[in-house]
Amino acid sequence: MSNNAGQPSALRLAWRHGARARGDGAWWILLVALIVAVAAVAAVNQMTDRVRSGMTRQGAATLAADLKLDLRAPLSDARAARIDATGARRAATTIFPSVIAGDDKITLVSVKAVGPGYPLRGEVTLRRGRPGTPDVTVTRAPARGSVWVEQRVLDEQKLSVGDTLELGDARLRIAAALVLEPDRGPGFASIAPRVMMAAADVAATGLFGPGSRARYAELLAGPPAVIDTLRDTLTPKLTAGEQLRTPTESNRALSRALERADVFLDLAALVAVVLAGVAIALTARQHAAARLDEIALLKTLGAARGLIARILAWQLAIVGVIGIGLGVAIGSVAQIGIAVLIARAFEIELPAASLSSLWAAPVTGALLLGGFAWPALSTARRAPPTRVLARALADDNRRPGLIYAAAILSTVVLAAIATRDLVLTLWVVGAAAAGTLVLGVAALGLLRLIEIMRRRVGDRVSPGLRLGLAALSRRRGASVLQVVAFGIGLIMLFMLVIVRGDLLSGWQADIAADAPNRFLINITPEQQPRVAAYLHEHGIDAAFYPLVRGRLTAVNGQAIDEDDDSKDSAGELARRELNLSWIDTLKPDNRITAGQWFKPADRGAKKLSIDESVAKRLDASIGDTLTFDIAGESITSSVASIRSIDWSSLQANFYVLFAPATLADFPATYITSFYLPDDAHAVLAGLVREFSNISVIDIAAILEQLTTLIDRVSLAVELVFGFTLAAGLVVLLAAMQSSRGERRREAVLLRALGARSRWLRQATFVECLLIGLCASILAALVAQIAAVILATQVLDLDYAWRPHLWLIAIVTATLVITLSGMLSLRDILRQPAWASLRASD
Repeated sequence: MSNNAGQPSALRLAWRHGARARGDGAWWILLVALIVAVAAVAAVNQMTDRVRSGMTRQGAATLAADLKLDLRAPLSDARAARIDATGARRAATTIFPSVIAGDDKITLVSVKAVGPGYPLRGEVTLRRGRPGTPDVTVTRAPARGSVWVEQRVLDEQKLSVGDTLELGDARLRIAAALVLEPDRGPGFASIAPRVMMAAADVAATGLFGPGSRARYAELLAGPPAVIDTLRDTLTPKLTAGEQLRTPTESNRALSRALERADVFLDLAALVAVVLAGVAIALTARQHAAARLDEIALLKTLGAARGLIARILAWQLAIVGVIGIGLGVAIGSVAQIGIAVLIARAFEIELPAASLSSLWAAPVTGALLLGGFAWPALSTARRAPPTRVLARALADDNRRPGLIYAAAILSTVVLAAIATRDLVLTLWVVGAAAAGTLVLGVAALGLLRLIEIMRRRVGDRVSPGLRLGLAALSRRRGASVLQVVAFGIGLIMLFMLVIVRGDLLSGWQADIAADAPNRFLINITPEQQPRVAAYLHEHGIDAAFYPLVRGRLTAVNGQAIDEDDDSKDSAGELARRELNLSWIDTLKPDNRITAGQWFKPADRGAKKLSIDESVAKRLDASIGDTLTFDIAGESITSSVASIRSIDWSSLQANFYVLFAPATLADFPATYITSFYLPDDAHAVLAGLVREFSNISVIDIAAILEQLTTLIDRVSLAVELVFGFTLAAGLVVLLAAMQSSRGERRREAVLLRALGARSRWLRQATFVECLLIGLCASILAALVAQIAAVILATQVLDLDYAWRPHLWLIAIVTATLVITLSGMLSLRDILRQPAWASLRASD
């Protein structure tokens, strides 16, 4: 028979034998495991794609655009035309300093002129009445002839909403108090209070002339494809002093939040893949074992090995088509439902999932079948024809290496698809392999202890307990496999249910309820003790940091102004004065990544510590020298350490820290930050009256914006993680079903020897209880270790120990496994001996 004729014959045989296979239970378990695996991957991948897109869109609200092009001059007509040709929307902004002079007070302000369309993303928060009246949000620029002014300006100039503000030669109506502009970050580059006006009114002020100090920017927004095209087009053509930034590049706290969200969502996808692989691996062995009789019978009828291989392949293909099709459909429907919940919580519409997020699900299903199910079926085709007469001759374990190698390779590919990061994939797969080995060795040790206990108790316990303990010893290999399978599933479930909550709590604790929301600057050394005493008197403890202004002039003796490449690389570090400071003890939100922190002997030494972003821009490493111009005097210091700063803490931090006392001879002011409750504004008002030179920076609105974003991401992570629980439950089911055949045969033998049904039920209960207890304890230990490593090494979070939750988790998991085992085996335990004999034929 030719190959072309043989394939249809193999397909018909596969369908015919598959119909019989669908009645033995193994086929259904394999199909359900595949459906759940593919559905989990489909839902998780589509949801992570939509959540990432939604979070990126939310992040754009903190920049008022998808891209921000910082310029040294207004955008030229030629560049504007090229941007418009891409279909992107744009809005120009111009920021320049000015002063407002009242009857007895001069206020330095930062004027921001915005063009039509501002903001392209996000909203501007305004207050149209006195302090205490409700805020309103708008998505437009100020109307011509009007301005929006921060409350600090109104307070200092004794103005109110509706009054007239004199700005240069223009008289503009104060239409509202400016509470929050989306693209004003928490940094200190622009500490003067804001006045926002329409770009069309700038000329009337007469403030712009030759030599005017102004910062220009073009805000850009559009679909992701358009933004990607703009980045690729604009980046190579940036000139000196120009910079193209994304929302995450502009907001360090936002960047850290989205980085952590990416880790959480990648973990969700990876958990679904690992659980799917375990479930398919367990059920594939059952499915292959169920095919042995069929294969032996076909061989006695003269079927060639090639025909049997094609029959098995077609059977697996049929399972794959049905399972993958239903899995993709169920996953897609599930993610739509989850998206509705997320969209309502976000109060935004999540973007549709891209097609690239859907292909991973069928590929995952195919890899699971090819890597886990097919090797087992392929070895099963070696069953000898003599199995028809003697089943004991059917076992063929001469090629287990092929099965394990295929499973490991498939796991690597699946993990790579889930994480899209080869290095992370190798780490995860290596950790999974090590964890599986540890679980196996630990399970053998625990079973050995149970065997020792069985020998010591002897006949002093009930027959049912003795049978249960003997079954664990007799089926040591199968018991270890079940403990490992349950352990892997429980590790993932513990990570989802308990560790997820711990990590999210730690993440949200980074932006705690009492995080600093006010900064005080321009505090003189003479005022610092009095300000500290005033705050302490009102129940506010604050840390004060000295601040010296200096300009970076040279790196390793090479003047930055003399090297265009160095100047472009340094960017803002060389174009403006930096805030320089010193501290004795490393702050908790700073971590040394290279070098060493200052020692007591370094006091007064010309050494400094820099942020890792500064080291990257300047291509500086330990031992390199940086030169600063401070008040007209040059000071050169060597880099002693490089720090990683957690900017999401919103604490006062500095790019450059000198060794203590090194800058003691330079004029300095102090800066501090603290949390001020909403009902304590009178404390701040009294402080400003007593120390009129001190400037107050209010970041409460920015803090609220970031907290809201993190809360939304947390909800998305919880919902996405929740879907992967289904895959974990299938692992538990598959592990419990994996020994049904052997248990059925044992039940036949024990009943034939006179064992009572009550004894069998007790034995099964003891066996399930001990397997569940071993798996739960081992899983809790591994999950706890993984949680600490993940929190401290990957996410830079403090981990809070909660042993009582682990005790609850162990007890709950043990009971669930025990009850599930009893329920799944109840039909075997209830059958009379003659029915068990017939079922085992």
